[in-house]
Amino acid sequence: MNDATAEQASAPNRTELLLKVRQAWADVLDLDSADHVPDDVNFLEAGGSSLLLIMLWEELHPLASHTLKVSDLFQHSTVQAQVSLLAGSDGTGEEPAARLGAHNREGLLSRARRSQLVSE
Repeated sequence: MNDATAEQASAPNRTELLLKVRQAWADVLDLDSADHVPDDVNFLEAGGSSLLLIMLWEELHPLASHTLKVSDLFQHSTVQAQVSLLAGSDGTGEEPAARLGAHNREGLLSRARRSQLVSE
């Protein structure tokens, strides 16, 4: 089995991810059951806080198919959006916006620093 096949075999499918994300929300929000977790409600509206979002990140980042940042969870704040994020897409078939921005961040910062030096 090659590395790509092994990675696909070990990666949870969307149904498994949905169950795991709902359970993580239930754990963090101290709900009796994952059945009480809404799929399309913002985490903060469901009773979460920024501190609880960090706790959610701690539970979800091992499930991600890529590097997951806390800010990704702010941008993808519902169960469904987080499932798509963890699966490696934002639901549009493209890379999540947070990852696209991260690729260019260092270059943008360097240009901003250079322009500050030039203008001083």
